[in-house]
Amino acid sequence: MAQRRSAGLRMIRHGSNVAGMLEAARQVAGSRLSAEQAVARGLDATVLEYGRMVPEKLLAFSAAQAALWQGGTRLMQRGMEYGFGEAAAHQALLRGSAARGPAGWATAQAEWAAGAGLRAARFWTQLGAEALDMAEQSLKPVRQTVAANRRRLG
Repeated sequence: MAQRRSAGLRMIRHGSNVAGMLEAARQVAGSRLSAEQAVARGLDATVLEYGRMVPEKLLAFSAAQAALWQGGTRLMQRGMEYGFGEAAAHQALLRGSAARGPAGWATAQAEWAAGAGLRAARFWTQLGAEALDMAEQSLKPVRQTVAANRRRLG
C-alpha cells in the first residue's frame, strides 16, 4: 500500500525527479536542436533525430496519460467507496436515533461523529497517497524517455 513510506519523503523525491527530468529535457533539447550538434551529426542523422522526436513524445505522453486515467479512476473509486460508507453510516445513525428513546438521537449522533472523523482522516490520507502514486506513475514514462535520450545523445 502507498502509505507504508513517508508521504513527505515521497513528495520530496517526486519533486526532485521532476526537477531532474526538466534539467535532462533541457539538455536533450539542446543536443537535438543546436546548430553545432547538427553539424557534428551530419544532415542524415539530424533529419532522423528530428523525425524521432515527435513519435517519442507521443509514446511517452500517451503512457503518462494512461497512468493519469488509471490513477484518476482509482481516486474516483475511493471517493465513491467513501460516499457509500458515509451513506451507510447515516442510515445507521437514523435507525439508532429512532430506536433508543429520548437520548437515542444524541447517543447515535455522538457515535456517528466519532466514527466519521476516523473515516474522513483515513479517506483523505489514502486519497493523498494515491494521488501521489498517480503523479509518480504518470511521470515515469516521460522521465524514462528523457533519460534514455540523454544517455544516447551524451
